[in-house]
Amino acid sequence: MDACGVILAGGRSSRMGRNKALLALDGKPLIQRQVERLSAWFRQVVIVTNTPGEYAFLGVPMVSDRVPGLGPLAGVEAGLRASRFEHAFFCAVDMPFINEALVRFMVQAAPGYDIVVPAPGGEYEPMHAVYGRGCLPSIARNLEAGRLRLISIFPDVRVREITDAELLPFGEPERLFFNCNTPADLEEARRWLEEEG
Repeated sequence: MDACGVILAGGRSSRMGRNKALLALDGKPLIQRQVERLSAWFRQVVIVTNTPGEYAFLGVPMVSDRVPGLGPLAGVEAGLRASRFEHAFFCAVDMPFINEALVRFMVQAAPGYDIVVPAPGGEYEPMHAVYGRGCLPSIARNLEAGRLRLISIFPDVRVREITDAELLPFGEPERLFFNCNTPADLEEARRWLEEEG
């Protein structure tokens, strides 16, 4: 795809108790699974992290937040600035079931919009979304004002919501946007992979 694939790997993993990006799922660290998948789909892949030494083994370009400690909004800013393309698909490092067909659908929907975001049940999934360079001015304003939630920028930009009906062909939202936040979540993901077998 003519877009950048960006992995957000800057979380504190407080509920997991250790760096979840390096926890194994199906024999590979979560971050390695994401890198391999996005590298097969996108012409450019970038990891956003403030601890690049932990992921040097992946051999993937990495960028850090302009101002560390401000959360995912600062991560999206860093990823957009690193992107060679107008749009970039962003996903959290701990989302093991991202779906290629859905990601392609979202990227194809991006022209004319600044954000393409799934909204299952009317709730945004901003850590699994396409962001465009048009978001950068709003991101800068919100970071300066201390408004750090990703959805803080949504009223300022052109947003394309992916509705429940549009999501239906790609699978259950509970699986598509599943996060491994806790040890129990990781075990659940392992069970699902075994079932898929």
